[in-house]
Amino acid sequence: INTKTHAVVNLGLLQKFIDEKKIDASAPITETVLVESGLVRRVKDGVRVLNKGAITSKIDLTVTGASRTAVEAVEAAGGKLTVTKPAKVAADA
Repeated sequence: INTKTHAVVNLGLLQKFIDEKKIDASAPITETVLVESGLVRRVKDGVRVLNKGAITSKIDLTVTGASRTAVEAVEAAGGKLTVTKPAKVAADA
């Protein structure tokens, strides 16, 4: 069985890192930025964003996965959350 293991980021913790100036909300936020800030230890099979906590900053976030409500919360704060496909995709055979 090919199971994916994602690093999970909650929006509230992301906002805390922005408030503490560990992440610059005015610049695009990628999985690399999340690792460099210390919010995520390892990317694993990608980063998945969940809508736990509140996001108030306008951000441009690009990650491998996100819950529908997390996307809605980021957009409600005036930002953008883009979900990309993982670099390596296993063939369904």
